[in-house]
Amino acid sequence: MTASNKRTLLLIIFTCILTFLLFLGSVNASNGYPISGKITDSSLKPIVGAKIVFEMDGGKNIVYISKTNARGNYEVNVPEKNKFYWVTIGKDGHKTYRGKVYLSEETLVFDFNLNR
Repeated sequence: MTASNKRTLLLIIFTCILTFLLFLGSVNASNGYPISGKITDSSLKPIVGAKIVFEMDGGKNIVYISKTNARGNYEVNVPEKNKFYWVTIGKDGHKTYRGKVYLSEETLVFDFNLNR
């Protein structure tokens, strides 16, 4: 086998391994850990179309976004448990909520109440 063929073979093997690792990372991140909950107003009526943004704490600038459905429910997948996340919730006509939550092994549901 010539040096050129060896380089080509190594490049192909490296590309296959890199592709496989990237695929595994994307599958893991897309599955992740589901956080769910309900967004209501002060009279406990569901808020439809509220935007929920979860940001991983620690300056990683990793953002996970969801919107509430007709019942005010949302679900978003995040990659890690036992971490703090900043949560921002907004909807026109309501005050924006911003706070920090801790996603533990037991806590996977977060309900929020937005005031007008």
